[in-house]
Amino acid sequence: MKETWRLVRRVIEDGDVVLEVVDARDPGATRVEDVEKLADKLGKRLLIVLNKADLVERDVLEKWRSYFKSLGRAVVYISAKYRLGTRKLIVAIRSLAPRIPVTVVVVGYPNVGKSTIINYLKGRYVAPTSPKPGWTRGEQLVRAKSWLLVLDTPGVVKTMSTGDLALDVIKGLVDPGAIDDPVPYAYALLRRVLSYNPKALVEAYGIDCDLENALEEIGRVKKRLLKGGKVNIDEAARIVLKDWIVGKLRYSTMPP
Repeated sequence: MKETWRLVRRVIEDGDVVLEVVDARDPGATRVEDVEKLADKLGKRLLIVLNKADLVERDVLEKWRSYFKSLGRAVVYISAKYRLGTRKLIVAIRSLAPRIPVTVVVVGYPNVGKSTIINYLKGRYVAPTSPKPGWTRGEQLVRAKSWLLVLDTPGVVKTMSTGDLALDVIKGLVDPGAIDDPVPYAYALLRRVLSYNPKALVEAYGIDCDLENALEEIGRVKKRLLKGGKVNIDEAARIVLKDWIVGKLRYSTMPP
């Protein structure tokens, strides 16, 4: 953890404007208040970016925007993947710039879309993107525009286990391809998703069943079968964890 925060601090120190990227589906769980406090302490301008906004209804996004503004935070909501709202991001960065050219750095938990945002700001697909937590590596400062410099290494925030398996997934602590036992995490995640969106299984997989039978049904739909036709529950669980990362599982939370 000390090494992680040392690198995050270095990234923040290198920037003029810090983009704290959170998942628009669950901004409260993916917000990193320690990053905000560090940016304030170092005298950096902070912009909260609600990414993956295509997965959330606009009235919910507006409520989160109002909430963060009430805390005195600059905020925009975008879908970097589909280039929705990205012009507002550029406008917000320029309005926060303490000097020109301004150096922008991107910080947040794994899988919130940091590299996709960096790619957009740079104007070309250079930064590696992958659903694997902590994938990005290397460091380079890129002149994206005459007034904009972008550090292509994001500050990847990692934390200790929260004690809540669903939150561990949401905060990017779980690598679907590497974890030994994905089943408890998948069940916990689905329980959280269904608590906010009871239709999530129908929307994502075309199935209508209770939580207890969800992985069994998902495995059948995805044809993850063992010999004899038995469902490979582990593979079904990994699918669920990956689907969270790529945005197939939809739900939204409300601000406090």
